[in-house]
Amino acid sequence: MRKPVFFLGNPKGIAVIIVLMLMASLVFSVLWQGSTVVLSHLKTQHIVVIDAGHGGYDPGAITTEGLYEKEINLQMAKRVGELLKPTGIQVILTREDDVDYVPEGLRGRQTKKQADLNYRIDMAKQANAEAFISLHLNATKSGQGSGAETFYQSQSEEGKRLAEYIQQELIKVPGMNQRIAKPGNFYVIKNTPMPAVIVEMGYISNSKERVKLQQSWYQDQLARSVAKGIARYFNLP
Repeated sequence: MRKPVFFLGNPKGIAVIIVLMLMASLVFSVLWQGSTVVLSHLKTQHIVVIDAGHGGYDPGAITTEGLYEKEINLQMAKRVGELLKPTGIQVILTREDDVDYVPEGLRGRQTKKQADLNYRIDMAKQANAEAFISLHLNATKSGQGSGAETFYQSQSEEGKRLAEYIQQELIKVPGMNQRIAKPGNFYVIKNTPMPAVIVEMGYISNSKERVKLQQSWYQDQLARSVAKGIARYFNLP
């Protein structure tokens, strides 16, 4: 009768068994470490919604030269999103084009604006977002206002903390007014369950600031400040 290859009295068989055991141990170790890394990454990854205010039927503030707030808001949202990628934060933009979310043939008590904002809020809810940042530009009839402002829902301590971090970074931009984050009575931050803020990045009605707000170098400064404030909120470098 032919003997089995791997019986204990066979030195070659013992050697093969040892090699197989070492290989199995190595494979198990790699798989275990890999799964640990993946689980750790998933556990620590944060989800943030960046909302480019207005869009579609709603242009936001408009200048006499025909500059629409919604256009700059979208450019800034994309810039902030790109800057947050290296931090590991998953960024969701409420829009990447000039669109709104008003249902066709809308009827009932809900206004077009409410329908649009509710859709954006629902996007954040469905994504289980941990923060909602809505980007806007300010405007006054006199054209005297200038500088960035950040608002939070007065009953939200986390929203206040997020707003403070962003505003603290914005005031570092050269020439920026030294404002502090303030509570605001805005629909989107009142109805968003996660910490939410509105960032007014500047005054489109101010002739000098309007010029800067259209420049790439200035948009980069603002975007970096907003992104850094968000990263600080999540204790990320």
